[in-house]
Amino acid sequence: MTVSCPENVSPTSVDNSKANVISTIIFDVDDTLYDVGCGFTHHRNTDGAVNFMVDKLNFPSREAAQALRDEYFERFHATAKGLQVADTEGRLPSGAPKFEPKDLSTYWAENLDFSLLGDEESYSELLSMFQSLKVANPKINIVA
Repeated sequence: MTVSCPENVSPTSVDNSKANVISTIIFDVDDTLYDVGCGFTHHRNTDGAVNFMVDKLNFPSREAAQALRDEYFERFHATAKGLQVADTEGRLPSGAPKFEPKDLSTYWAENLDFSLLGDEESYSELLSMFQSLKVANPKINIVA
């Protein structure tokens, strides 16, 4: 995978006086910035989501967590949205803390196996692209 800016754009060629108009860049990385065949999506939707639900939301088993995750994912096509609605509908285990999407994001960032996305060089190139955007305008929020 090669990640690069167009030849005529670099972090040093950005007119920062106009860049302040953009405050946030959102990347939908799910199967967009990486090949779905690498296994990362399956890992995130099983190990990542299920382990979070058992570890942080007090689900009694991986099977119970996976069943609820799949039920709500079918309706909303997003784990975080599904868990928000499940929480609102009282479907989380008794005594579970209120579900917060940022907690899921943090858990994923700390626990997912990002090596499934490819070799270290590919990951470094992607990270470099995000850092270049931040260098061009430090006020920009990068959300991935």
